[in-house]
Amino acid sequence: MKLRKIIIVLSIIIILVGAWFLMGLLEGMKEDPSQRPAEDLRRMVKTKEVVYRDIAATTVATGRLGSNQYVDIIAQVQGDIWKGNVPLKKGQSFKKGNLLIRIDDRIAENNLKASKSRFLNLIANALPDFKIDYPEKYDDLMDFYNSIDIEKPLPEMPTIKSVQIKTFLASRNILTEYYTIKGMEAYFESFTIYAPFNGSYTDVMLEVGAIVNPGSRIARIISTEKLELEVPVEMNNIKWLRVGDEVRVTSEDEGREWSGKIVRISDFVDPASQAASVFIAIKKDHTKPLYEGQYLKASFSGSIVESAMEIPRKAVCNFDEVFVVNDGKLRKRKVNVLKVNSETILFNGLEPGLDVVTNPLVNATEGTLVEISRK
Repeated sequence: MKLRKIIIVLSIIIILVGAWFLMGLLEGMKEDPSQRPAEDLRRMVKTKEVVYRDIAATTVATGRLGSNQYVDIIAQVQGDIWKGNVPLKKGQSFKKGNLLIRIDDRIAENNLKASKSRFLNLIANALPDFKIDYPEKYDDLMDFYNSIDIEKPLPEMPTIKSVQIKTFLASRNILTEYYTIKGMEAYFESFTIYAPFNGSYTDVMLEVGAIVNPGSRIARIISTEKLELEVPVEMNNIKWLRVGDEVRVTSEDEGREWSGKIVRISDFVDPASQAASVFIAIKKDHTKPLYEGQYLKASFSGSIVESAMEIPRKAVCNFDEVFVVNDGKLRKRKVNVLKVNSETILFNGLEPGLDVVTNPLVNATEGTLVEISRK
């Protein structure tokens, strides 16, 4: 029994040793794979020959359209709001001179008429004495007396140069009453509010029938005749703009176009965006209506940048560094950035004739082998 176990163990050992020798023999018979020569790997880049020319400093920005006239209608008197010539409703348009709001003026009107009646009585009582003392000026005072109409504003007083006549009229309280009534007439005008321009209501706080007090805010109106586009422009582009420059204005889908002109440039910047506001007056075109609050795109031609070249912003790294191709290798060079646009930059500072890379390069280093793409 022991002999049989010994034979089995020896047989297994012989088989394993034979298999090991056989594997070594087969491994020696395997041919080495052929070594392929290393390829010359080069990055493909797009380039542009450095050529300088005069380029218009174009700037494009988007802004919101607004009226250049906003007026808050505030009551100066007390009373009920009455109907005007146009409804007192948000969005309602009106023409210049339309009666917008009328406030109950019956008490003020009656008080004004009563004052004019007292004034007539004062003059009537003074006329006999005036005729005796100043006969040469009697006709002037009589004409003034006859021209007074209680339903109409007081006419202008005759010109008085004589100190004696002034003293006479003052002693009879005629001058005092005259100027008191003129003040009441000015106050009476506060009960009616007329449109100062063509426009519309943008907000209405009080409706017809409401009672107002002096200082009550009734509504806000805007002019629809004069519209301005306010556009934020980065500080590095403001220097290329001037008041009076022509501006091309388009809708956001660029389906419509208007002409405009820069009328103001703010002398302060927004702390958050570091941009200054540029205001553009737009010529109104009835075939292409504009609306307050609408967003529009402004294209500024600006000044001419002399001896400059334009390439995509993505081709620039560290603000003022670009890659050029020299003997098939990348070289990094600094440039003089003249203007930064939304997608491009204008620069100079490279020798004319160099090939500057115009496509963005990721993880590129100096000395990298490259091949210029001709597509």
